[in-house]
Amino acid sequence: MEQIIEMETMLENVEEKMNRLEEKPSTRIQACQLLAKTKDLQKEVKEFPLPDLDAEYTDEEGDRLDLALDRYNILRQKLADLEAKAETLCVCWNKLDQDVTELTHLLSSGGGSTRAIERLDKSIAQLRDMFTVRDGIMSELKNEDLQSTLSPAAAE
Repeated sequence: MEQIIEMETMLENVEEKMNRLEEKPSTRIQACQLLAKTKDLQKEVKEFPLPDLDAEYTDEEGDRLDLALDRYNILRQKLADLEAKAETLCVCWNKLDQDVTELTHLLSSGGGSTRAIERLDKSIAQLRDMFTVRDGIMSELKNEDLQSTLSPAAAE
């Protein structure tokens, strides 16, 4: 029973930390911080020793263990999804930063050659694609309700 209580405590702590994360990062720094914090939480969950699944448990203990394992699996999936979204946001913002720097350089250096104009067109198309990807991810993050999916009541 002690292992189950420890697992429930770990789940509550990680769920609380996850709920405190910046769910809608508005800058590249916030997105990269979200990515780092999400990876830390994943490591904490992954390294937690699960209770012995072959041990004998009372009905109550078995039910609590089942609920804890369900929460554990939901939490791992949510963290994996959040990491993927944060990583995509970081990549988008890094690419955006590179493109803006390149555009600024081309514009400040005259940028009148055919080659420069082609590069500008390509960069603008990439920026448009990046904003589309970023807006999709931001909408997903905005629409998610982590609290309701991770709460113990939702697992029941």
